[in-house]
Amino acid sequence: MYLKLALRNVRRSIRDYAIYFVTLLFGVATFYAFNSIGSQQVLFDLRSSATSRMFESTQQFLSMFSAVIVVVLAFLVLYANQFLIRRRKKEFGTYLVLGMSSGRVSRMVLYETVLVGCASLVLGLGVGLLLSQGLSFLTALLFDLPMMHYQFIFSGEGCTTTLTCFACIYVIVTLLNTFTINRYKLIDLLHADETNQTIRLRNPYVCSVVFVLACAIIAFAYMRLTENGLVMLDDPTFAEATIAMLVGTLLFFWSLAGLAITLITRSKRIYLKGIRPFTLRQIASRVNTAFASLWAICVLLFFSITVFSGGMGMIDIFVGTIKEANPYSATLMADVWYGPDGTFSSSSGDPRDRRAEMEAGAPDRLAQAESASWNMADVLREANPQAWDQTVGAYAQVTYYDVPDQTYGMLIDKASECLNDPDLDSLGLPDLQSLAASLISVVSLSDYNAACELQGKEPLELATGTCAIVNNLEMSNPLAQAFAQAEVSITIADTTYTCASPILDTQLEDNMLLASTALFVVPDEAVADLQDEGVIPDRQLLDIQYADNGLTDQENDEALAGIVATLQPADMGGFEKGRSGEDDAWASLLWPVTRIYTAYNFVIQSNGMRLMITYLALYIGLIFLVSTAAILAIQQLSQIADATKRYRILHQIGCDKRLINRSILTQILIYFCLPLGLALCHSACAIAVLSDSLFGAFGVSPLPSILVTLALVLAIYSGYLVITYLCAKNIVRTSLTER
Repeated sequence: MYLKLALRNVRRSIRDYAIYFVTLLFGVATFYAFNSIGSQQVLFDLRSSATSRMFESTQQFLSMFSAVIVVVLAFLVLYANQFLIRRRKKEFGTYLVLGMSSGRVSRMVLYETVLVGCASLVLGLGVGLLLSQGLSFLTALLFDLPMMHYQFIFSGEGCTTTLTCFACIYVIVTLLNTFTINRYKLIDLLHADETNQTIRLRNPYVCSVVFVLACAIIAFAYMRLTENGLVMLDDPTFAEATIAMLVGTLLFFWSLAGLAITLITRSKRIYLKGIRPFTLRQIASRVNTAFASLWAICVLLFFSITVFSGGMGMIDIFVGTIKEANPYSATLMADVWYGPDGTFSSSSGDPRDRRAEMEAGAPDRLAQAESASWNMADVLREANPQAWDQTVGAYAQVTYYDVPDQTYGMLIDKASECLNDPDLDSLGLPDLQSLAASLISVVSLSDYNAACELQGKEPLELATGTCAIVNNLEMSNPLAQAFAQAEVSITIADTTYTCASPILDTQLEDNMLLASTALFVVPDEAVADLQDEGVIPDRQLLDIQYADNGLTDQENDEALAGIVATLQPADMGGFEKGRSGEDDAWASLLWPVTRIYTAYNFVIQSNGMRLMITYLALYIGLIFLVSTAAILAIQQLSQIADATKRYRILHQIGCDKRLINRSILTQILIYFCLPLGLALCHSACAIAVLSDSLFGAFGVSPLPSILVTLALVLAIYSGYLVITYLCAKNIVRTSLTER
């Protein structure tokens, strides 16, 4: 009998309270789909361990965030379940009057919870399976991974995790239901729907003052956030902005209802029309009593919108230029000079003293470099000629030198003087003072043209007494343009070279980002003069294009690392392996090789970052958006259910159902839009700051990610709004037919 009764109650709940079941289904489906990412890799042609690690790393990060997601979903399920229990107080009271003990009522509710849990898990896992297949195709689309033979993938690990987490949630729900039912008094249960709704309005003058104060605090938060730039989260300005935003938002919702009702009631033409007084009082009452939850929802919405928009924008920063940032097959880098304390530094010290410092700290490296005339390729080929000839098809060496006694600060001062702009910050870089203290870096014309030839670009020609600027980083482009416009000059060995050509956007190394920044190309004789002064290279790049040998990029990468390992065995000493670590298969030294960068590895890393950021942003954004929309929906249904007696009175005095439905829709629209509107304002400020400090610095527009975010928010919000309205209308319609 109890099972039959539970089944009937569940069927009624599905019909009347679709919000609860839709949220459960979405939670289970999303949780399973994103926790099954690691199982999808069997669908793709993963020819490298790096690509496989891309999936594994993404799965690990999603699992870490799943702990937070479980807490959010548990709160949501408990909140929705309490609404259903609260709505059924009179029903439970009837059961007790008919002779059913509280223990049997609890057992019946247990059956319902188990039935609902099983149904939501089964249906949710089914939807999650379909969603996970969609994520597989999305993965293939995003990263151009070949899907060799499609097959329907079921993730046992994802299913086990989902079942375990939601089983724990349902156990908590069961215990809470039992406790809740046992503590209710029979008289309270029987008269639950007869409790009068108390509407308390705050002093309008106090609300006005607090509202103005709230707006001022929010404006202060925006100002401090703009000063911080959202790039230094440990800066006190970020903490001040965060606290001010939280406090200002709370005061905003606390004061809003009292101020709004005061302003609207002063306009009789607007206020005294139809049943607007009733609608306005209902809205004001809800905002007054639920201002804290509106505050929490607004903060969660702000966080999810900003995370989703910012995450999508970050993908363009780190991945959007990956092909342009890797024009070579590989780059071998040598960080030639280390400071006296053993730490790498190229921003200070006299370059003419560095040879003596290196001779004292790494004499073998210096002797080897000078005997080979600092030619990295000759030394590497001599170490393993057969492997070198098989692997390397073409190469170009680019050597950086620091110019003694001349810093970028001198050029900045000259540019500021010529452009009549004394404000250094207006020239572009956020850390301009640090750059100003750095020595000017130059490369020879022949080295630059060798790199251009390797990329298939036209060579550069310099007129006598001139130099050129290389810059392809958007962040430093205004500074480079200022140098070019001011026609700054560099003096080497009493010869002045004036900048007289357009800015060159050549990438001189493989990197995750476009990385050529305010570098000067000077004639070969200028570099020869530096060498005559005893200046040794500051940094060297050996750019390589692989030979057409029939090997894959990964196999060529391994062969190149083997060549380096032949010259620099893992047990070799020298400044304790330089800047890398002991995990290298070869000793990372000052010269000839400190690090190996390959285009293949950067592409794999960028794909992994794209995968991770995309799925994390989707995961967190979807869950938080659904949670906030569901909480708003449940609150609306609960408050409308509590006010059914008022709707019956309206109907009895002659108000037709059309006006009542319009009132319900207005209440739901305003209640949904209040936290969303303020959250969008907060997000607009945060994204604008990010656009200036981060996206703009890398030449990335956040507009596409903003549009995608808005579409997602509108889709989820409008869906829940429609479901809420239909359920609320059904509740009121049912109450109007009761006698």
